[in-house]
Amino acid sequence: MKNKHHSMTKFLFIIAIIILNNCASVRSPEGGSLDEIPPTLLGTKPAVLNNIKPEQKITIRFSEYLKESSIKSAINVYPMHTDKVKYEFKGDKIDVWLPNNLQNDTTYMIVLDTSFSDEHGVTIEKDISIPFSMDSIFTSSTIEGNVYGDSDQSTLLLWRGLLNHDDMRSTDPDYIANTTSDSEYIFNYLPADDFSILAVEQYGSNIDYSKGQYALYHESLLSTKKANLKNIDFFIHKASESEELDTDSLDVAPDSNSDMVKTADISGTVTGKFLHPIKMLLQNSLYSYVEAVNLDGSYVINDVIGGKYQLLIYEDRNNSNRLDTGSFVEKEQSEEFYVYPDSLSCRANWELELPSWNYQKETTQ
Repeated sequence: MKNKHHSMTKFLFIIAIIILNNCASVRSPEGGSLDEIPPTLLGTKPAVLNNIKPEQKITIRFSEYLKESSIKSAINVYPMHTDKVKYEFKGDKIDVWLPNNLQNDTTYMIVLDTSFSDEHGVTIEKDISIPFSMDSIFTSSTIEGNVYGDSDQSTLLLWRGLLNHDDMRSTDPDYIANTTSDSEYIFNYLPADDFSILAVEQYGSNIDYSKGQYALYHESLLSTKKANLKNIDFFIHKASESEELDTDSLDVAPDSNSDMVKTADISGTVTGKFLHPIKMLLQNSLYSYVEAVNLDGSYVINDVIGGKYQLLIYEDRNNSNRLDTGSFVEKEQSEEFYVYPDSLSCRANWELELPSWNYQKETTQ
């Protein structure tokens, strides 16, 4: 009996070791790769959010567990004249109770902005928009574009109707969109209507964006009544920037290893609709050059320090050698500009001749 009991104990001990080894084998090794994948939207319940009723509960499912503290500031309903949504956090799901002051003939959106993250703090790369409506169909107009310049991220504000400069400063926008890491933005599920738009570097209930870095569009009114709008682009200057530098006034200290800074020259021709004076703006995070376009459409930008650059063309209405982006004080819209489709890499002693560029483009699609 004693030997039999000893054998049984030994057998159970071996089984325990096998179980522990198997359990250990499925554990993630310590010091493994960090989670760098943001959460993605898997779907909603109901799957299609039309014929919705006020205060209806919907469930939003994501690909992984979420960071609860990120939801409160990230979740909004647009247009903004609705009440705030109520929600309950459930790991990889969010139960949402819709506002009770919904209107017919309106497509609303639950938007989770780019501060929304998973449990490891990995934020989404672009806003997530979830449409819902009390009607059977969604409106489907879009406005999209880019925000160029020196800001890492910008916010786009959109109002229904034509607003003057003072009303834009004193009225909350109907829709808000953030730019992606590629400086792109998009407004989805818009009605076929007229809109006013503004790009700002920072937006919030306690921020006077009219005193910060902002950019108006070159037209005071946008309309999606006939088509969707694309290439609605903006340019935001640095907060500390004074004026772009003219190539004639660029002052560069010689490198310590040479007597003279080696530079490149860029030349080309342009065609389009602008009236003179027309200016070329070549810039990156360190250097900026402004050069006039000749009456025959040719231009030359000399003494460019090596690097990767962005090239823009604009109609310099006031001949200031600066791309003016509009003013609430002066009640002026932005000067119109276009961006060369490719970035330019310049090396010392290069003479870079660009293909002829017809910069005119359409804003509809």
